[in-house]
Amino acid sequence: MVKAFANLPQLLANTATYEQPGRVTSFEASCYTDVLGIEHLTGSLAEAVRYFGTREAAQLRFVSKYDHVGALLNLPHHGRTRARFSLNAEAVVRRLEGGTASVEARIQAMRRLALPAAQGGGGYPVGVVLAPIMPIPDWQQHYTDLLDRLQAAFDFDCDLTVEFITHRFTPGSKDVLLQWYPNTSLDLEEEGRAVKRNKFGGLKYVYQPEQMKAMKAWFYTEWQRRFPHAPVQYWT
Repeated sequence: MVKAFANLPQLLANTATYEQPGRVTSFEASCYTDVLGIEHLTGSLAEAVRYFGTREAAQLRFVSKYDHVGALLNLPHHGRTRARFSLNAEAVVRRLEGGTASVEARIQAMRRLALPAAQGGGGYPVGVVLAPIMPIPDWQQHYTDLLDRLQAAFDFDCDLTVEFITHRFTPGSKDVLLQWYPNTSLDLEEEGRAVKRNKFGGLKYVYQPEQMKAMKAWFYTEWQRRFPHAPVQYWT
């Protein structure tokens, strides 16, 4: 079930109360859903892009696994919306992300949004959300292929960032996933994982420290070799 709120003007106006003098406040449009995936039904993302284009002290971010970006290309975003796309190795996407746009379609959609208007693009700041990173068999080769495809697509100067997110899960998220997808092939075994706790006592299962360290070093090296001017936002 998809829930869409009709009081969008009120919701957008309320964001001004969270803006703080002297700093830029960032708002995330896709914490719980893929806004681009339902944009053809709501038009909400385009309206939000227009709104934040008028706010000098605020910016908008969204992330998507879809590629329907045509309606966003000519909006007056004024560089205040960062369009991010969730990408992964082909082997992961084919196995776990049914019903979404292909990896190549997402890359090309991000390219369209990033290209300057003079070249038929949207001139947006863009970002890669590489998630969930998983050490599948021959993972270096699979992710090398992905990064090479990105490098080929982004053969022009643009405002590009990357976020690296490894696969992790909580007991609650595991229960929900197994209820929704009882035959999933996603690795949800606690054995062999490390436990990470937050300050409130909650826990999540992550990869072992040595494995995380090795993957982080590899991804940072490979990304920075291809995109020396595109900052890594974080690794988690």
